[in-house]
Amino acid sequence: MIQVDFTDDGNAVCLKVTGHAGLADKGSDIVCSAVSALIQTFAGGVESELQASLSGHLDSGNCNIRIQVDESHKQALRAVYKVFKFGFRKIASSYPEQVKLN
Repeated sequence: MIQVDFTDDGNAVCLKVTGHAGLADKGSDIVCSAVSALIQTFAGGVESELQASLSGHLDSGNCNIRIQVDESHKQALRAVYKVFKFGFRKIASSYPEQVKLN
């Protein structure tokens, strides 16, 4: 099962993702691929477009990152956070046995 913890503590957005969906072999699992695409797009997008500072690690099957932006980009980060949280929520509702969003 993939566990997704996506939080906003007011100063930073944190994303922690662990596990694998287990629907297919590594590299062929559509649920893992969908979650991975969201993670990579979110992290890369905010770093590139909002000049976000990312700390933590992002590895296969394991993501634990903290994202901070300067004051002028906080509103945009909150909007992007909500959009990506919606994406994780949709995957979890479609595959409740494989993805849990906290």
